[in-house]
Amino acid sequence: MENATGRKIKRIHSDNGGEYTGRLFKEYLSKQGIRHEKTVTYTPQQNELAERMNRSLVEMARCMFYHECIDKKWWAEAVNTSAWITNRIPNTVTVKTPYKIVYQKKPQLKSLNVFGALGYGHIPDEKRRKLDAKAFKCRFLGYEDCVKGYRVLNVATGQVKIVRTVKFIETTSTGDVMTEDEGDDKVGDEDVAAPQATAPSRGQAQTLTIFNDEVVTLQHEVTTETAIGPAPLTP
Repeated sequence: MENATGRKIKRIHSDNGGEYTGRLFKEYLSKQGIRHEKTVTYTPQQNELAERMNRSLVEMARCMFYHECIDKKWWAEAVNTSAWITNRIPNTVTVKTPYKIVYQKKPQLKSLNVFGALGYGHIPDEKRRKLDAKAFKCRFLGYEDCVKGYRVLNVATGQVKIVRTVKFIETTSTGDVMTEDEGDDKVGDEDVAAPQATAPSRGQAQTLTIFNDEVVTLQHEVTTETAIGPAPLTP
């Protein structure tokens, strides 16, 4: 994060999990000058921001499973995709996405797809013979880090593959079928649309917490989902 944003990490807040209390981890924090704040043993309420976000991610993953009837063994894929989406949802206080706050640019959502959506992934010429199928049936699982491609589940083999070009078939709430042919790039050209709002006051606290290598901005101890609608038109 320091290399990506140019901002130094000053402190880390965590529970007393073994991954945070090991000797090597302590030595690294000491060398980097990072302050490590820990909760009291068996007191998860002192780590409420992370605990509340974990709950939100699990609830999103649960909805994804039941919407597309995906096997629960792919829960990690669903949680990672939930974090990816959360980082690109405007915050109701700052009216900015966590991605925008951290990287100082708007996220691009052309590659946004429904988790579990049925699709057909392209099979490269090098992987097939002349009369073989040019595509394989798959289901969308998420996005691959540092690669311009999609994580999909091969329906026939049960393997997770990373593909560049996929045609997804997504059904809307009205029953219409929407087919979109994805190109070479993982990201597109559409920015997040959000209404204008006043910036937060100078003394307002802002906490950045990392979940699954994704940065999520939290403004309150308890998050309330609020739909952001367009401003009313004046007659």
